[in-house]
Amino acid sequence: MIAPHDPLAWGVIAVAGAVVGRLVIVAVAPLVAFDGSGRPVPPAAGFGRWFQVAAVLGAVALWWWEVVARAQLPPGDVSAVGAAPLVARYAAHLILFALLAAASWVDLRHRVIPDVITMPGVLAGLICVTLAPGTLLPIVVEVPRSFAPPLLEPDVLGLCGGLRAALPAGLESQPAWTGLAAALAVFIGWWRGCTAPFLEPSAAAAGPPAWLCEPRNLALVAGILGIVAAWWHGGPGWRGLLTGLAGLVVASGMIWLTRAGASRALGREAMGLGDVTLMAMVGSWLGWQACVLACFVGVFVGLAHGVLQVIRHRESELPFGPSLCLGAAAVVVAWRPLWARAAVSFERPLEMAAVIVAVIGLTAVSLMVWRRLRPSLG
Repeated sequence: MIAPHDPLAWGVIAVAGAVVGRLVIVAVAPLVAFDGSGRPVPPAAGFGRWFQVAAVLGAVALWWWEVVARAQLPPGDVSAVGAAPLVARYAAHLILFALLAAASWVDLRHRVIPDVITMPGVLAGLICVTLAPGTLLPIVVEVPRSFAPPLLEPDVLGLCGGLRAALPAGLESQPAWTGLAAALAVFIGWWRGCTAPFLEPSAAAAGPPAWLCEPRNLALVAGILGIVAAWWHGGPGWRGLLTGLAGLVVASGMIWLTRAGASRALGREAMGLGDVTLMAMVGSWLGWQACVLACFVGVFVGLAHGVLQVIRHRESELPFGPSLCLGAAAVVVAWRPLWARAAVSFERPLEMAAVIVAVIGLTAVSLMVWRRLRPSLG
């Protein structure tokens, strides 16, 4: 295997960054080619080239940070962690960052985050944490020993602490039907509440049976079959899938409650449903604990962005999606110091509940203050 610091590895990563950047440009271009009235919008001169350069630099920097410097791993003896899981986690984060960049790009242009980004993103995240649960964020766990102090072992963050930790009663793989029912309920709930048909009814009716033409329905069938297969097989894959599903429901639930509170504070809709589906996507890749931190960081990023935009451009209507994307990216990059400070709170349910309520309340209150200050600033 090529060493992470080998020049050939750096070349491969640079090429991978260029390919990912190009794929994002090709995928997003049709989504931003027209304005809200349907008129074509000419692409910004040179933007695609600079975006691809930024993608290469970002891919190289992330490789150095996660694989070469191992800066994402918790403090301690990191030599026990081989290069293979680091490379797999890096690849997962590179894909996630590409999805976040695409969502931010469209949201900044049209104030919307389309399902064509978030739905495949959720499915890809669930597949990733099921087939490669080691791509979840790294932690260390204490293994008790009767003859010596507890042993610290590397692990990844699962549903209830380390991925190897015992699952709550009823969530085990087969033959526990309750675990399968819970997983299917979360997935079908996301499908019903956070996705919409891709095709117009007339377009679907013109060809084969409508349910065969609609990508949303195919995603439902594939998701159900995948969940049943993971439940039947059990093991780390089932634990990884439950972690992704928990991240999906907690992250989307937090933003949905934030959206409801902020809309009540403003007297009108404060955020679109795209922000909910965006965080559902992030949760499927990172799990619920990281998404709580991402929402917390995203609130402050959004406030800073809002003040800056009012001062510079006198613009008061701002998309929240890019702030959530930056919050998620910041949590991934700065995972080690963030988790070192936040891990204790996640071990105390009441304290954790208070943090979640604080994030939701802080967003609603800040938007209420924003509504009062906006006339004087504008």
